[in-house]
Amino acid sequence: MKTGHSADRFALPILILGAIMISFSGIFVKLSEVGPTMTGFYRMFLALPFFAIWMLMDRSKQRATHSERRRALKITGFAGFSLAVDLIAWHWCLQFASVAAATLMGNTAPLWVALVGFLFFGERFGLRFILGMAAAFGGVWLLLAGGEKPLDIHDSLAFVLGMIGAITYAGYLRGGKMARAHLSTAEVMLWGSLTASLILLPVGLLTEDKILPQSLTGWGAVLGLALVSQTIGQSLINWAVAHLPAAFSSLTLLISPLASAVFAWMLLGEALGPWQILGGAIVLSGIFLAKPAPAAPAE
Repeated sequence: MKTGHSADRFALPILILGAIMISFSGIFVKLSEVGPTMTGFYRMFLALPFFAIWMLMDRSKQRATHSERRRALKITGFAGFSLAVDLIAWHWCLQFASVAAATLMGNTAPLWVALVGFLFFGERFGLRFILGMAAAFGGVWLLLAGGEKPLDIHDSLAFVLGMIGAITYAGYLRGGKMARAHLSTAEVMLWGSLTASLILLPVGLLTEDKILPQSLTGWGAVLGLALVSQTIGQSLINWAVAHLPAAFSSLTLLISPLASAVFAWMLLGEALGPWQILGGAIVLSGIFLAKPAPAAPAE
C-alpha cells in the first residue's frame, strides 16, 4: 500500500515533467527536414529500440491473466492507432490554419476526455474541476491569441482536422490509462509506438515528397523528437495517468502549450506579450483549482 501512495504522490510532478518534455515537439517539428507525417513516423520508429531495451530490462511486470493481457494489448493498439491519426490530422491542420489556431483546437482534448468519462465511465465532476477547466481553457486562448500570429482558420477543413486530432489524442490518453492496468509502461509505449509507426509510414510515403533528412541537423531534429518528446515525455505521461484521474491528467497537459511558448521565447526568440504571460498564469491557476483533493490514507 505504501508503494501505491508513493506513486500517487509523485504522479502529478511526473505528469508535469512529461508535459514539459512533449512541449519541445513543436520546436523539433519546426527544425525537421521531412514532411509532417514522416516526422511523426520518425518520432515513433526511432523510439522503438529504447522501448524494447526498457521492456527487456523492466522487472515491474503487471500481474495479469492471459486474457487480461490480450485485452490490454488490443487497447494499446487502439491507443497507438489514435496517436497516429492525431499526428496526421494535426499536422495537416497546420496546412490550413495558423499554428496558434491549430494548437488551440488540438488542446481541446481535455473536453473530450471528460465527456467520454461522463458518458461511458460514470465519472462526475465537481464545481471546482469545471471552473478550473474553464479557467485553463481561457488561459490557453489568451496564451495563443496574444501571440504575433493570429488565431486564423482559412478553411472549415482545418476545424474538422483539428477536432479529429483532439478527439483521437483523447482516445490515446484513455487507451493508455486502461492498458496500464495490466501492462507495464514500457510495454504500452513499445506496442503503441509500433502500431503508430506502421500507420504513419505508408501514409507519409503516399502523401509526402520529403522522406529522408538531408543533414545532421535534420536527423538531430527527428532523433530529438523521438528521445525527448516520445521516449521521455510520453512515457512519463503514460506512467502518471495510471495514478491520476484521466480528466485531470489531460487538463494538466495544457501546461504543454505554456511551456512551448516559454521555450520558443528562450530558444527561437519569439517574444512573449503581456496577454500571453497573463494567459500562462491563468492556465496554472485553473489547473491548481481543478486538482482533486488527496485521498485519505487507508487505516
